[in-house]
Amino acid sequence: MSENKQRGFLWNTSVYLISTAFSVVVTIIVLPVYTRFLSPADYGVVALFVMFGNLTAGVISVNLHFASFRYYFQFKNDREKLRTICSTNALAVILIFLIFGVLIYFIAGWLSSFLFQGRLMTGLIFLSFVGGCLEYLILYLTTLLTAEVRSAQYAAIIIARIVLNTAFSFYFIFCRSMTYLALIYALLLSQTVTLGALLAINRELFALRFSWTDLKMSLQLAFPLVPNSMVGLLYSSFDKTMLNKYKSTESVGYYSFGERFSVLLKMLQDGVAKSWDPYFMNKAHENTATAREAIIKRFYEISFLFMIIGLCIIYYSEEMIKILTTKAYYPSMYVVPIYVYFYLFAIIATLAMNQVSFSKKMGYLLPVSIMGVVINMTLNIILIPRYGAIGAACAIAASALSNNLMLLYFGMKLYPLPLGKWRLLGMYLLLIGFTAPVYLLMPVDCSFLFKVMIKAAIIILFALIGILLHYVSRSSLKHVFGKIRGAATSLAGI
Repeated sequence: MSENKQRGFLWNTSVYLISTAFSVVVTIIVLPVYTRFLSPADYGVVALFVMFGNLTAGVISVNLHFASFRYYFQFKNDREKLRTICSTNALAVILIFLIFGVLIYFIAGWLSSFLFQGRLMTGLIFLSFVGGCLEYLILYLTTLLTAEVRSAQYAAIIIARIVLNTAFSFYFIFCRSMTYLALIYALLLSQTVTLGALLAINRELFALRFSWTDLKMSLQLAFPLVPNSMVGLLYSSFDKTMLNKYKSTESVGYYSFGERFSVLLKMLQDGVAKSWDPYFMNKAHENTATAREAIIKRFYEISFLFMIIGLCIIYYSEEMIKILTTKAYYPSMYVVPIYVYFYLFAIIATLAMNQVSFSKKMGYLLPVSIMGVVINMTLNIILIPRYGAIGAACAIAASALSNNLMLLYFGMKLYPLPLGKWRLLGMYLLLIGFTAPVYLLMPVDCSFLFKVMIKAAIIILFALIGILLHYVSRSSLKHVFGKIRGAATSLAGI
């Protein structure tokens, strides 16, 4: 029985990752088309459009999707109660969206001039809010799909959405000769179709019911998460707003491209986290010195894996951008190496967040988040007027470092582990030392193949030094390759 459960978990995880990977691959494949018809300024407008809608809808939703997700597991055997909760929370969110929608409709002109200096037109302000609301409702319904472990339906929805979005955008670009409006209209249409499909799939969880008691219960659970959500949303939007205010939509476009390529590392981190988090918790509950040492050993191994992948993205971002885009987008290749460090510094949180979670002292997260936002906003105010997109990338990377170091400090206080702080510092100094040459190589005019080989040699040297310094052991490497061979053999036998 346990073997079947384990196989089910691995299968579902693989399906989730495959759907995410499909989305990323399609997004990268269509870049050569988009970048030949859309300028960096057009991409900047789209980034501001998505940012405003997601920010406003995310804040006013008060995280009721989390309450529905949490109570699913408590009431999954009482379907009528569960339907009442899901329906109540969904209706509450829709009512909130309608009230704020009327307000935004009437102040859209002021928001356009005050927040975006007119670069996001008045008509697009309201459409942006509508898009953010649709996106949140999609999140609400996909969260319920995840709770029900319906991985196949989830993957089908994600894949269908990216296909529809691409098809709609191509139609508007090639048949209607649109630029940034093509991506905006395609987004809204694909959101609408996706939401309709999700409602059909989740129809058994909803009915025309509303309970003030259940709404109060949901708000009591979800409302404490609002400050953290607001901090996270501000964290991801302030830099783009500042770039638009002090530079231009072109700078927002360069910055968004740096973010787009860096997210490849985040996808890997999210996939590994599905195995790492349970491993940490199981070992922590053993409450032995051996288990704590095993946690740290595994932490350094996955950290070094992330660093190798991050270094690959840093070094080959130049080639990816030059192959997939036009010369107008080349400045974004200088943003990627710095922005990647936002996720490389987040490696620290893979340990620290689990330490805090295990201690059940989640209140420590709020000061960490607030400090991160204050540092991020301060650095953005200082750096963006002078350095533009590169300054924004430096700000988000530096704030991520301070944020995660503070989180690690609390984690080590709440659940001490034999981390070896100097060892961790040495690993990051090694990484930074190997990152620096990328800015020396970018302006070098030489053979494409020769530059690729030089970069590969640098990355291989980094990996070898890491093995020599025992950040990852040879026995662990043999074990991993053995697992890969075993998995390949099992798949071949299916």
